Amino acid sequence: MNTTRLLLILFCCSSYVLVSSPSNAQQRQQLPEIGTTAAAVMSIEKEKRVGEIYMRQIRLAAPLISDPVLQEYVSGIGQQLVRNTDGVKFPFEFFLINQSSINAFAFFGGHIGVHTGLIAAAQTESELAAVLGHEIAHITQRHMIRRMQEQQRSTPLTIASMIGAILLGIANPEAGAAGLYTAVGASAQSQINYTRAYEQEADRIGMQTLYHAGFDPKAAPNFFARLAEQYRYTSKPPEMLLTHPLPESRIADTRSRAAALPSVDVAPSLNFMLAKARVQARYTHDKSASEFAQMAQSTQLFQQRAGRYGLAIIALDKGNPQQAQDYLKPLLDDDPQNVFYLDVETDILLGLGDAQAAQDMLRTAYERRPNEQTITMNLANAALKNHNPQLAIAVLRDYLLHHSDSYLAQQMLVDAYGKAGNLAAMYESRAEVMVMQGRYDIAIDQLQTAHNHTDNDTTHNRLDGRIEQIRELRHQAEQL
Repeated sequence: MNTTRLLLILFCCSSYVLVSSPSNAQQRQQLPEIGTTAAAVMSIEKEKRVGEIYMRQIRLAAPLISDPVLQEYVSGIGQQLVRNTDGVKFPFEFFLINQSSINAFAFFGGHIGVHTGLIAAAQTESELAAVLGHEIAHITQRHMIRRMQEQQRSTPLTIASMIGAILLGIANPEAGAAGLYTAVGASAQSQINYTRAYEQEADRIGMQTLYHAGFDPKAAPNFFARLAEQYRYTSKPPEMLLTHPLPESRIADTRSRAAALPSVDVAPSLNFMLAKARVQARYTHDKSASEFAQMAQSTQLFQQRAGRYGLAIIALDKGNPQQAQDYLKPLLDDDPQNVFYLDVETDILLGLGDAQAAQDMLRTAYERRPNEQTITMNLANAALKNHNPQLAIAVLRDYLLHHSDSYLAQQMLVDAYGKAGNLAAMYESRAEVMVMQGRYDIAIDQLQTAHNHTDNDTTHNRLDGRIEQIRELRHQAEQL
């Protein structure tokens, strides 16, 4: 991929900005008005286009997770927060990165990445929502664009040092962090003052959003304080503390703001417990089978279910679908429509060699909830395993009509067309996957290959038109 573009993504997403700034109090008074000064640097429409281009690069380079049930869960929380915040200018996209580090980040155009380590570290759903609300505020307040305006005052040497440190950090995070601190050098104090102003603004707006969305605003200071205390004396703090510094004053400020808001009684969330168990069992591997077994013996119902769910995933991933089914069956019998359970049951049935049973189970679920992400992706997968690519094509095409940006659905469609023997459609779908990765030249090659596998004039015209559109996308990417 284009390394410069990846560096630019990371540079713009970093919470550290190398600027000379006045005192903290003066800085708060001088924050530019949203939509005026910031718009002079980058319009809303341009920010959206830039965000789409960067997202394509992330799909190509980052360890993204193609996990429909986790994606649906995190996106559901994120969209609930977005619906309860002001200043939303474009649709938000939430995606998951397979990293055990505790972190989340936001960048242009409403894109928010969540590390699996964050889900594992959160103790309640409100704590996870608190971090997402904070990142949403960074976007709605256009902090990245406002930082770009200040970056114009930075010296090229300092910016070059920072970008070099980021490049080093891709291969060696510890060395990259050391290089970053060296680059900050003499401007460290002014940088911290500037960062605090934006962090405080994101905290304030994020906590309001948290409250209005029905989550517990006290979760923000609780989570931040626990992180700060846990890593107070460590030489390797989590990424979140590097990019979102947590001085005592900030924690005290969030406590004060939370106390000023009405108290919210939030019931425990089973889906949060299941999502956390899924992450710990399959991705971060920071909870053992014996620990899940202990949870399964808990007198607390949600703990008990999360424990069995974690045991089922561990057994499945170790190649023992029958044992996994023994763990999952009581859960599925009690709550047969829960997508967390349906997802694992699909893999269990496929592991047992009964693709027909998986397909039948999911067709019934699909009739109840058409185009629900987890059910649709699992149905398509079961249909492919059951040698029924036409069913997979039908549900995936319908899903893409409503969710055209679904990377996983587009990838699965390539496989479905290939198994159906429709080579022209397979190459055409593969071209769309390449576009979603920002690999425009390869996408054009795929469409030209598709052109050679069909004699239909209407299809030829559509392919030719799409080639021109992709050339324009490539031109826009180069210009931006």
